[in-house]
Amino acid sequence: MKEYKLSDAELVSLYRNGNESAFEELVHRHKSRIYTTIYLIVKDRYVAEDLLQDTFIKVIHTIKSGNY
Repeated sequence: MKEYKLSDAELVSLYRNGNESAFEELVHRHKSRIYTTIYLIVKDRYVAEDLLQDTFIKVIHTIKSGNY
């Protein structure tokens, strides 16, 4: 299991307070697993990439609106 200096919750809090690199770290940590899950469902690389982007855009809006 990987060890991280900051938890995901701490990174979300930092991002909410304006630290863009915190969100970059969250994406780096989770993008592979999320992409794989989406790909296994849709079985199309291009659709999976689009849905991955849509997912992270939704995450950004959720965090920025204070609903997380």
